[in-house]
Amino acid sequence: MDPIWEYRWEFFEDGYWGGMKQTSFWMTDIEAARWHAFGKPQTRRLDETKRDRNTVKIDYNATSTGFHQMREK
Repeated sequence: MDPIWEYRWEFFEDGYWGGMKQTSFWMTDIEAARWHAFGKPQTRRLDETKRDRNTVKIDYNATSTGFHQMREK
């Protein structure tokens, strides 16, 4: 399976609670292109957070049911 590279992003948010922030989630470049902060002057991809979506271990304990039938035993 080909790797699907995803990254966290850093962006500047205006307003009272504004300032430089980082996303707490990963996005591919294609997903980020639809994101509200994409293309703004201080938005940048954090290349040091690069990961392959196909190989990430998912924490199913954080799901609403806490169980997934495909989970590794």
